[in-house]
Amino acid sequence: MTEGIQRIIQHIDSDAGSHADERLAQLKAAEDREISLENAAVRSELEQRRDVLLAQNESELRHRLERHSRRLNRSLLTYRRELLDGIFDMAVRELSNISEKEYSDIFIAATRDLSGSFSLFIGEYSREKLGAQSIAQALALNSGLSITLDPGFIPNRSGFIIKNGRVEYNYLFEDLIEDKKSEQAALILKEVFEDV
Repeated sequence: MTEGIQRIIQHIDSDAGSHADERLAQLKAAEDREISLENAAVRSELEQRRDVLLAQNESELRHRLERHSRRLNRSLLTYRRELLDGIFDMAVRELSNISEKEYSDIFIAATRDLSGSFSLFIGEYSREKLGAQSIAQALALNSGLSITLDPGFIPNRSGFIIKNGRVEYNYLFEDLIEDKKSEQAALILKEVFEDV
């Protein structure tokens, strides 16, 4: 009987061990599934947070880049304006220092197609370079032209103005340069804003 009891006990132990192993395997599988689901949920949440942070960083970087680009464009515009001012100031100085012959050539070209009576107003800085000889030469080349020299001068200017009533031909170098400067400034502004 003891042998029979021992076999029954062994069988019970064996069955209990087998059931325990099976139950442990089921518990471990359930725990692994639960851990796997938790890991997937945490991973998903982390990916969502990462995506939100990346989008925020991308947006912030885009805004910074746009601000930097606008600052660079303003700096470029300022630099171009300063450069343009320097170039045109130099052009006015150069034009103010041209020779009598060059003044005469400009005056003759300006009066070539004119006819009628005109008054001539000379800039202060051009009085010595545009004289009676240049005027006489222009009149000799254009028989339909009569020019009266105004005894005064245009202060702080180089060049001349030829005037007939309401019609005025402005050859003041500063004004000619300023007109070109305005045209160039408009082109530069257009170019800068096309780049934006």
